[in-house]
Amino acid sequence: MKKLIILLLICLASQTIFAQKNVAVYWDASYSMKDRNLDRELKFLDNYFKKHTEANVILYVFSNEILLKEIYKVRGSQWTDLKTELQQTVYDGASSYAQLFKDDADEFLLFTDGVQNLDQLNPPTTKPIHIVSSLDQTNTKQLKLVSDLSSGRFVYLSNDFGIQGEEKKEELVTNRDDGFIAGTISGFEGKLANVSIVNQSSNNGTASDPQGKYKIKADEGDVLIFSYLGKKTVSVRVSKADIINISMADIKENLDEVVLTAEAEKEEFVNTGNTTTSERSIGYAVESISADEISALDTDVQQAVKGQFSNLFLPNDTAIDDIDLSQFLGRGRNMTILLNQNGLVVVDGVPQEQSNSEFGGFRSRAVSTMNPDLIESITYLKGLAATNKYGTLGRNGVLLITTKNAKISEGVSDAEAIPLGTTATYSGNAEIMSKLPNVQYIQELTKSQTIEDAFDTYLSLRKDHGDSPIFYLDAYEYFKGWNNPILSERILSNIYEISFNDPKVLKAMAYKQQESSNFEDAVLTLERVLELQPKMSQSYRDLALAYHYAGQYQKALDLFNRMEKKSNVGNADFSGIYKTIFNETKNLIAQHGSELNTVGTDQKFMRPIKYKSRIVFEWNDLDAEFDLNIINPQNRFFTWSHTQSENSQRILQQHQQGYGLEEFYLTEADLGEWKFNMKYYGKTSNDKNPTFIKITTYNNFGSSNETRSIKVIRLDEKDIEQTVTKLVLN
Repeated sequence: MKKLIILLLICLASQTIFAQKNVAVYWDASYSMKDRNLDRELKFLDNYFKKHTEANVILYVFSNEILLKEIYKVRGSQWTDLKTELQQTVYDGASSYAQLFKDDADEFLLFTDGVQNLDQLNPPTTKPIHIVSSLDQTNTKQLKLVSDLSSGRFVYLSNDFGIQGEEKKEELVTNRDDGFIAGTISGFEGKLANVSIVNQSSNNGTASDPQGKYKIKADEGDVLIFSYLGKKTVSVRVSKADIINISMADIKENLDEVVLTAEAEKEEFVNTGNTTTSERSIGYAVESISADEISALDTDVQQAVKGQFSNLFLPNDTAIDDIDLSQFLGRGRNMTILLNQNGLVVVDGVPQEQSNSEFGGFRSRAVSTMNPDLIESITYLKGLAATNKYGTLGRNGVLLITTKNAKISEGVSDAEAIPLGTTATYSGNAEIMSKLPNVQYIQELTKSQTIEDAFDTYLSLRKDHGDSPIFYLDAYEYFKGWNNPILSERILSNIYEISFNDPKVLKAMAYKQQESSNFEDAVLTLERVLELQPKMSQSYRDLALAYHYAGQYQKALDLFNRMEKKSNVGNADFSGIYKTIFNETKNLIAQHGSELNTVGTDQKFMRPIKYKSRIVFEWNDLDAEFDLNIINPQNRFFTWSHTQSENSQRILQQHQQGYGLEEFYLTEADLGEWKFNMKYYGKTSNDKNPTFIKITTYNNFGSSNETRSIKVIRLDEKDIEQTVTKLVLN
């Protein structure tokens, strides 16, 4: 009898063990979940554990990453410890589903609103996934699709959910409406319009609208064919899901490999106006004349230049006194009359006041009185690569004039050196820019003695500032000082939650991510910017550069090639930033050519271009107005203006093409300390948010020992000149 009792007990214990359910619970703690109806979701779990009285539960609390992982044992429907943990959840950050569904569980319970910003919800479908949401703003269609594909259920806890009842009341999203399938079609460049969709079973067809959306009548089992010029055709068999989103890949052309051979060329050296260097190493078109080639009959510098350089023209005007060398026409000749066609004159390394060929434009007299006898050499730079050092001012060509005084100064000591340049000496008193803004919530945060106190203060301040993306950008900058990247990046990710459709804010976020070397995160952000702004040229360039930074070199080159060939880039116009794309493509190949498949890449990108330093300024808002004062080692300064009053045509082009950047180059001849000051004037729009500037400085650009630093500044205070960066070349 005793043995029989023991045997019965063992059987009962075995039944209990085998009846235990292994469940993974994924609890979304992102910022958008802060208003969840916690009582309803806990009541759902209470009913669940009444049905499954014995369960082994592994809990994951997540937002932009896994925040908590705990194991609980539910026995006799008692789950108090698990419930207490869920009630203590702090909601902050964006949602990432990438780390979920990796457990060997019998089924999954996912509590989320389905907002997909960091990544897509694409779980495995081998185990049932039951998804629960109590928020009005819920991605119901996607969640229903995921649960259906996994043979699970989507439980939408509606407002009339009765928490007093013993039985769960569920509102399920209905299946396909009237037998129609709908969805969105996209490619690498964004949403695709005019994609042909044909139901192969019925021969009915339709096309996607400008937003890439489509709707077509189809039954379960029908085959839909999606076709688009330049894309791989996609065939999809209709399941019981009512939403089918399609991503179409590009058709890649297979080109035969071309091997080029050439005889060795004799090395030639040219004068670039400031130094003598190898023509092969500089990689652009240069013509130069020395003092010996300037005739004694030339009474002014205009006569000294005439006829000396190909594709350089001076106007033929009977009023000779009105002609100045600054009115020369180079690359801009015969271009649209709406833009200035005059080139740039640089004397001893300092850009001179530029003439404007527009109707009624200014006529400079900067070098009209220069004596040709004092000139050591004149160099004409042409082509986009040659003018990069001087930004947009040099787009029509640059004349570099080196005087004999400047030549002599190369061989004297610093104490005897003659100051270069003819522009005004800088006498301003620029302030040093502070990294943290002087705003109330930053002042409150800086009172904190510990990171725990700071986070509590942040949560309190969030009640008043939680809808402002600038609050999170500033809070992120503050929390970086605590050297806790997990926490600071979680705070920054809130921007995905509240500004996922705001490209200006997302660009500022990407600037911050790249400054902190979070290059993979920046790729996700800039992919979203391209999705939002597929017609803006800089969206493509920024993403290609982000791929480069993130080590995704082939993706970077493929995208640069698309820009060069204008393939699958919509109607984007890259002419305004072509010099930037040109140099960055060359640099990518120079740095990582051995890791790249360059078949199909234009040969002009294969020869590297090198500079002592390259500095790139980018801004997140095209309506921002500011002056950039560039102060050379001799304390002479040059102003690059980004205002409607001084540069209206440039700003118009920026808006038309969608870009906001400028770059400058320094060479071996530009040694010493360079200062870059900015004076902010606000915006031409009603947007009151600050402007964010990304400053990228490359040392030894294009060389194997190239280094890069990224700095992000926040422009808010108006009419105050501030030093934003310094650069020392030695």
